[in-house]
Amino acid sequence: MSDTVVLTVENLGHDYGKFKVIENVSLSIKSGELSALIGPNGAGKTTFYNAISGKFPPTRGKVYLDGEDITGLPSHRVIDKGMSRSFQITNVFNNMTVKENVIAPLVIQHRKHFRMFGNIFNDSGLVHRVMQVLEHVGLSGRENELVANMAYGDKRLVEMAIVLVRDPRIVLLDEPTAGMNPEETENMIALIKRLAESSGTTFFITEHDMKVVFALAEKVYVLHQGYLLAQGEPEEIRSNVDVQEAYLGRKVHA
Repeated sequence: MSDTVVLTVENLGHDYGKFKVIENVSLSIKSGELSALIGPNGAGKTTFYNAISGKFPPTRGKVYLDGEDITGLPSHRVIDKGMSRSFQITNVFNNMTVKENVIAPLVIQHRKHFRMFGNIFNDSGLVHRVMQVLEHVGLSGRENELVANMAYGDKRLVEMAIVLVRDPRIVLLDEPTAGMNPEETENMIALIKRLAESSGTTFFITEHDMKVVFALAEKVYVLHQGYLLAQGEPEEIRSNVDVQEAYLGRKVHA
């Protein structure tokens, strides 16, 4: 991990009508850092992700990627700037092959026409990149498999390849182990760790499973009722009385 800051969020707030969903949230994430955003249900995690990734503009505050102001840019422009995102619900094309799914973002990036897959697969540079990423996520040799026929955990690996193929500066992972069985969860934890260490990719995850959070994160941010309640290393967060109260819904006595 370097001292270079990839993502900076300053005093971010978002309202739905008169209801303030998030308010005055600030954080910064360094290059290569593996960070997590946690909080009880309704804390504002999804709204925060949506506001920084371009699904909708925040009501207040600023978002900087590598020092560039990306506040309010639409999601396709945010992706072009170097931020990729996965979703809690698997976001893949079941009626396409693994290779077709993973090459699609490169088709868009290089402004190729999507319907001309026959020609795209003659582009050795794009195909090489696809095969490289599939190897990184553990899908080498399965590029021609129809995604509809794959197990759920393997579909999540396809999605991981999709978000990585454009070599983003930072990857937002929304509940990366949601719906997985224990073995698939352990495999995903190992994969994220390996990718972070081998490629230097910066990961910022939201996750409800605290075992996953504490197994992965170097730094944890806690949202509660739309505000940033705490931030720090996993052990600091684990022992934080305010965090315990927020999750347990009652006073914690020392």
